[in-house]
Amino acid sequence: MRKYLALARAELLNAIQEKEEILIWIIIEAIPIFVMGSLWLANSHNLVQVSISEMVTYYLVVMIINRLTEFYFDEYVQDEIRDGTFSRYLLKPVSTPWLFIPVTLGRKLFANVILLPILVLMVVAFRQYLVFPGLAAGLLFVVFLFISSFIRYSLSVLITTAGFYWEQTYSLVHLRWILETVAGGYVLPLIFYPEWLRFIPDSLPFKYIYFIPAAVFTGMITAREAIPALLPAFLWMIGLLVFGHWLWRIGIKRYSSVGG
Repeated sequence: MRKYLALARAELLNAIQEKEEILIWIIIEAIPIFVMGSLWLANSHNLVQVSISEMVTYYLVVMIINRLTEFYFDEYVQDEIRDGTFSRYLLKPVSTPWLFIPVTLGRKLFANVILLPILVLMVVAFRQYLVFPGLAAGLLFVVFLFISSFIRYSLSVLITTAGFYWEQTYSLVHLRWILETVAGGYVLPLIFYPEWLRFIPDSLPFKYIYFIPAAVFTGMITAREAIPALLPAFLWMIGLLVFGHWLWRIGIKRYSSVGG
């Protein structure tokens, strides 16, 4: 346990050194929340399926979900694979790719400290429009938050693994971001998608990242309606974890065999 905490502490110190960049990214993430919240408030007469309070709360919760469940090691580890510095991870007393969990945790801790006053500001600004879940929905939200985190972790593992085989995998990072944003419900709740388009996000794991947890929290989906979604969400999480780690082991062997 101490070695995991040591890794998290080291990344926390690194994040402090990059505080300006982290602050800029958090501000960029917060802008859509203010913009979309204001947009829905200004056009409330156009909403037919959900209330203003549900929409404002939805975007606020989506922002929180993003900060709590994000994994971004696929954005820089692929560079380390190419230049050979990835070998430093193989010398650590923690097995890969699990070590990227505490590494990311260290950065999350610092980023969330910066996020807190911004979050308080938004809660105060939209306090009359916020809704909160009951006990059952709150517990389900926590479960889906856990599933969301490991789905995002597994996707990052899969994309990082591609770096063992191809030199340019940045396009996969952008593809993941687009799918999480559009098919995951970050930009717009999936209930607003037309029926002919819903089959795409319904066939992929991305809706369990943002939409399902946020919809459960806000009441767009009742606890009774959300319970059947637990099984497919759990199966996606386990499937991606197992598949990602299986490919990772193959990639590590290939990396080692070529002198990495």
